[in-house]
Amino acid sequence: MRSKRIIITVALIIVVAILAVFALQARKNQTKSAAPKVAAISFAGQDEVVRGAVDWMVSEFQNDDGGYASFSGGANQAPSAIAETLDVVLALAAAGHDPAMTFDGQESSPLVFLRANGEALASYAQVDGGQAGKVVLALTAASVDPRDFAGQDYVALITKQYDQAGGFGAGDTFKQANAMLGLAAAGEPIPAPAIDWLESKQAADGSWDDGFGTASNADATAIAIMALLAAGRTSADAPIQSAKAFLSSSQQPAGWEYGPGFGPNANSTSLVIQALSGLGEDWYSDASPWTKDGQTALQALLAFRGTSGAFQSDFGQGPFDDFYATVQAIPTVAGQWLPLSVKFDTAHLILFWPGI
Repeated sequence: MRSKRIIITVALIIVVAILAVFALQARKNQTKSAAPKVAAISFAGQDEVVRGAVDWMVSEFQNDDGGYASFSGGANQAPSAIAETLDVVLALAAAGHDPAMTFDGQESSPLVFLRANGEALASYAQVDGGQAGKVVLALTAASVDPRDFAGQDYVALITKQYDQAGGFGAGDTFKQANAMLGLAAAGEPIPAPAIDWLESKQAADGSWDDGFGTASNADATAIAIMALLAAGRTSADAPIQSAKAFLSSSQQPAGWEYGPGFGPNANSTSLVIQALSGLGEDWYSDASPWTKDGQTALQALLAFRGTSGAFQSDFGQGPFDDFYATVQAIPTVAGQWLPLSVKFDTAHLILFWPGI
């Protein structure tokens, strides 16, 4: 009897050890072949597009400490920054990758960088509710508790900035929307005055401005739509209908532009498509109503994709592979929108995505 118990115990230990090895391997070796499809929205070649963009972003721009720099020419050419690393966490999570995992050939991961730089992360979040909201969006997307990360409660930092007029310590649409999205991501109610504050900034043409002088701003309109949807508004509500009409009227064959006269670009087109995903719109099929001069919104976005897999920008000197365009486009081509609803765990990845 005693020997039978020993055999059973040893067998259990072996099983646990094997599972632990698989889990550790999954966290340490996210290879270039791993780009799990996580979205209900799908289109031909989606996996290749997502995988190519993620591979380029990580291999070309991740610093050895796991972070990403602002306005850097490439990996290890400038110090890692909080805001850009948060953007990458969102992009990786949207693509189905655990931001705590270390990609093949890398020394660290974005989440490791954020945890190691908790003081800088807290300082970033304390500026206003919008920046705190962005932190919460990223942490929840990474399946990390935003109420206890590196000793800080980032949800509390959002609510601490809230005032009775409905603002979150910042006067522009982007940060108001990020604060609201952060609360929604954390499962917190969004105060009615906060919704009223955002809706009060909507222009007569259905758009929002960026808070810095650019009216009829597609980017601000897109994130405002996502924030209002997260707050419980629906496509039947007047502010959403008006915003949707603006996006329809401002669509160009090459996509959307930041503001009148700027010209279509990958970033604006990506954000608008995220809002369309949140609205349940078909922007990707041949029968898509979001078609301009025979070009769907998906085709417009993919036209910004370079041969490297990155998405490109053009500031007048010709198109170039751009970190900011790519990090913005990844959630879009993955079929995601804010706040991300992606959930993943190591066991799921091991069982269903053996390429990891």
